[in-house]
Amino acid sequence: MAKEETRQSAKETLRLFLLDSLFQQERYFTKAELTEKLEVSIPTLDRDIRRLRDDFNAPLEYNSEKGGYHYSSKLFKLPSVFVPEQEMPAYSMVLKLFEQFQNTPLYTPLLNICESFESPIKTDAIGSGQVDFRSTHLEEKPWFETRIVMGKRSVASVDETNWDIILKALQNNQVLEFDYENVRTSKKGYSRKIEPWQLIYDSEQWYLRGYAEDQNNPNVKNIRNFVVPRMKNLKLLPQHFKLPEEKIWRLDEYNVGSFGALASDKIEEYKFIFQGTALYFAEADFAPNKKVEPYKGDHAHKDGAVLVSFTSNQPLGILRSFFAYGEDIIPLAPQAFVAEWTETVKKMAKSLGL
Repeated sequence: MAKEETRQSAKETLRLFLLDSLFQQERYFTKAELTEKLEVSIPTLDRDIRRLRDDFNAPLEYNSEKGGYHYSSKLFKLPSVFVPEQEMPAYSMVLKLFEQFQNTPLYTPLLNICESFESPIKTDAIGSGQVDFRSTHLEEKPWFETRIVMGKRSVASVDETNWDIILKALQNNQVLEFDYENVRTSKKGYSRKIEPWQLIYDSEQWYLRGYAEDQNNPNVKNIRNFVVPRMKNLKLLPQHFKLPEEKIWRLDEYNVGSFGALASDKIEEYKFIFQGTALYFAEADFAPNKKVEPYKGDHAHKDGAVLVSFTSNQPLGILRSFFAYGEDIIPLAPQAFVAEWTETVKKMAKSLGL
């Protein structure tokens, strides 16, 4: 029954588009002509005409002198994709997601895509029947506009020219040369070359990942992630390259864990004590082989503490994700990671004069 209803709905939608295309013409169509073109009965045609008028506010009129139907306004056109009323809250969230990319070249193309999505919801905001969801913000807002929201974050700005050059390099497997600003050093920038593999969005930042020449030895190449806004004076070189195995160049194949864009070539076993507020995070699916069990060791801990263990090759991502929980996450292994965590805590304490 559900499949049959879906097929009937699809047929009805196709008929509505066909009627809309006919009424775009500067002529009048009789019922006989319309039923012949649509290959439907007069009762079915009447239902379609009512739907155009009632559901989409189409300016569809019957002219008794001409003996046919036509659009009274040349401005009206059915939206290319209909967003049903029950799906509008989800559509609203998509628009809010897009707003995060206002400072990037993605924003305009994303909005252009959205312009093909319109709602058949009746509204007093626009009388033509073409309901642009964004324009309804100027009038009375639908309930979900203020009841379903997102916490806003600032996304790093990306130069449009550089963006286009990067996309061409990715599309053609072409080597890129650029100047790179390193915030950790006093250098204003230095020349680098990269065989770009992937453009990655992670934590409000854009990265370009690939094989890059070592800064001190151009004969050596390492896997690097460069922060795109710090890449200046980009230039496509004539050299092309061949992608390595997917398990190397594809981030989802290379990474062991779900800790963002940054990874190393060393997979290690990690162990942490999760307690207090971090217990909620202990259930998150951040590693494929994660184990959670009651903590029974000798390290000082709070009631209900658990031991979380997993393997990963993303030490920096783990540090960024876990460190925010403060005393409620305690690193136990690997030793080098524990040492880095401890040193970070000491530096923070020193900077605060403690």
